[in-house]
Amino acid sequence: MATFKDPFKVDGVTLPTPDEYTTGIEDLSSEATGRTLDGTMHKDVVAVKDYYEFKWRRLSWSQVAQLLKAVDGKTQVTLVYADPRQASTFVSGTFYVGKRTTAAINLNDPVNTWKDTTMQFTRI
Repeated sequence: MATFKDPFKVDGVTLPTPDEYTTGIEDLSSEATGRTLDGTMHKDVVAVKDYYEFKWRRLSWSQVAQLLKAVDGKTQVTLVYADPRQASTFVSGTFYVGKRTTAAINLNDPVNTWKDTTMQFTRI
């Protein structure tokens, strides 16, 4: 298996290696897609789009701030990521950033730990 040093990046900012990394791939169909009266499905694929969700179980406040600042307010970003369709290599693509979530564990401790931080990237 190939190993990579700092493979995940958004607009050149290295992301911590996620604890969970999920991908979804879906076909986008035209308005002509549907079933005829005999029950046969007619599918007209106009594009294939993929999305990626990163999840980190525990991050410091400074790490969470770096992640959020890397994408805040941007209409598109360049993401370097692992595509399951392209074995043993990381690729880059243009994405928009969707929902971002995080939860504070204890902001009074010296580390200021955050948990379950997630970011979702969807191909433009």
